[in-house]
Amino acid sequence: MGEMGARQLAIDTRLRLGLQSIEYCDVDRAVNSLGITCVKRPLESAMSGATLKTDRVSVILVNTAKTLGHQHFTIAHELYHCLHDEHLVNTACRVESFERASYSEQVADLFAVHLLMPEDAIVNQLRLRKQQGAVLGLADVVYLEQFFSVSRRAMCWRLNDLRLMTREQSNQWCINVVQSARLMGKNTALYLPTNDRALVSDYAEKAAEALEKDLITESRYEELLADAELLEQVTGGTGEVDIVD
Repeated sequence: MGEMGARQLAIDTRLRLGLQSIEYCDVDRAVNSLGITCVKRPLESAMSGATLKTDRVSVILVNTAKTLGHQHFTIAHELYHCLHDEHLVNTACRVESFERASYSEQVADLFAVHLLMPEDAIVNQLRLRKQQGAVLGLADVVYLEQFFSVSRRAMCWRLNDLRLMTREQSNQWCINVVQSARLMGKNTALYLPTNDRALVSDYAEKAAEALEKDLITESRYEELLADAELLEQVTGGTGEVDIVD
């Protein structure tokens, strides 16, 4: 499968999510909608993320010691493994580096690019901002990365791939990223690590809802979470579920 195959899978996934080709893709909303569990926590290793797919549940792990924009790309990358990687069963897939990635990892990268930054959406946003034929500037790049919630590096790579930016411009604009965004009055959270701990899970949500409605007992709730390998994440490793009246 080449870029065209990855692009078509991304288009199919966007359609499954009810997204038009010019719309922004919220990855947290996507994993919830697709019934995939996403565990977010800071890791000491250089690992960006991992996927574990079993017969019962698909789990994505995201390293929140990375920047927020990097995290969004990681989730999109791991969605490929969850949804379309037929060879990933009961195996953790760890994203260490995109530089010397395996073929499967390259396809996952391409899928993420087309899922998060469709050509139609980029062209449409530039059309709304600029007259046809106007020269692309750094302000446009900052606007686009903020709109699509991706890193400067990812956006520059995409614009270069679409021949909307030269490699020289990409090299020039991929430095002093936080400073350039701040000078343009933009929120810089996208370019910084979050180091947060969060659980995005439709499975856990449904179990909690059943518990709240007294459809299951507290012990059964814990059994369901343990069965899906989510108990430690929900309880914070204490083994006790914090229930607020």
